Amino acid sequence: MFQQGLMEGKAGIVTGGGSGIGLAVVKELLRYGAKVTITGRSEEKLANAAAELGVTTAAGDVRKAEDVARNLDAHMAAHGKVDFLVNNAAGNFLCPLERMSENAFMAVVNIVTKGTFLWSKAVQPHMKEAGYGRIINIGTTYSWAHAAWVAHSGAAKAAVLNLTRTMAVEWGPQGILTNFVAPGPIKDTEGNRRLSPGEGKDGMGLIPVHRKGEPAEIAYLTLFLLSPMGDYINGAAIPVDGGAHLNVPGLLPAGIEIPEEMLR
Repeated sequence: MFQQGLMEGKAGIVTGGGSGIGLAVVKELLRYGAKVTITGRSEEKLANAAAELGVTTAAGDVRKAEDVARNLDAHMAAHGKVDFLVNNAAGNFLCPLERMSENAFMAVVNIVTKGTFLWSKAVQPHMKEAGYGRIINIGTTYSWAHAAWVAHSGAAKAAVLNLTRTMAVEWGPQGILTNFVAPGPIKDTEGNRRLSPGEGKDGMGLIPVHRKGEPAEIAYLTLFLLSPMGDYINGAAIPVDGGAHLNVPGLLPAGIEIPEEMLR
């Protein structure tokens, strides 16, 4: 769909890039010539991605500054620069707020919000020195609505949305553009498996286009924003959900029955 070589000469990092949306983003970046390092906690997923795609991998926890620094060092050793960062690592599960423990809440907030903060802070000096950088924060459409049954994720992603806009304002003059891509229901992802109450019962009719998205459809927008075509887009929050957020201003419709086995 894009010109071959669109990302030639660019190198960057995708957190949580070993599966799902992250892996789809990595594949599109590689297809158009970028050099990519993927990070994650699962060494098995990283090994599979390295074997399949030949990418640089770095195992680590986005919640730990020392792991972030070590992973960034590995990327710089392999590629010498960091032109882009895709903050994709996340965690989520269905849990009513009244049953949600402090540990459960903070586990997701630390991965999503703290991880985005630590990685963005880590790459910023390199991007500032180069006078060029692109940061994409993968969010969700319920970041600007309610987050019933996923209060931890909703709070974390809403914080990332605000952080995105702050980064856009503070770092834009340094040549660093930051944007927020908000997927809706996406097939064949861990999030869909954990958060969808089941095929045929998950309100497909509430999605105006009457289907779930493909991971590659998130990757296409991410690629666009990272490419020269996105050079005047900064601080945007873009839903990619077939219009579902217009019908359901949250993760799930009010009053939906969620099987007990899906709840924590």
